[in-house]
Amino acid sequence: MKRLLPCAIVAALLAAGPVRGAPAPATEGDAATAVLDCHAQYARRYATHVDAAPSEIAAGAFAACHEPMAAYEALVPALAKKDARVAIGVGDVHATEREIIERFREDVRNATIDAVIRNRAK
Repeated sequence: MKRLLPCAIVAALLAAGPVRGAPAPATEGDAATAVLDCHAQYARRYATHVDAAPSEIAAGAFAACHEPMAAYEALVPALAKKDARVAIGVGDVHATEREIIERFREDVRNATIDAVIRNRAK
């Protein structure tokens, strides 16, 4: 396989377009599952077909799975209000929203990298 520059690989992955999923989920669990499923599909699709680092494929998956992630993020304000710190008035709802999103993005990124590695090991 011809060796491509990392930026060319990411550009090619982004050009592939979004992975279309189901309609917007109603619960946080459904939304998280939709994001993880989309990233897993993307990882399976590109793990053995491109010469890219797993982190590059994960970056492409975030772009391709924008819609499910946006649906998850739309549910985050309600999640933040359920946080114990916010409920008793000591926490900042906006800071909690950012924390939830950042933690979830990191978990999704790690799951996508893991999926790429597992698919390449088959």
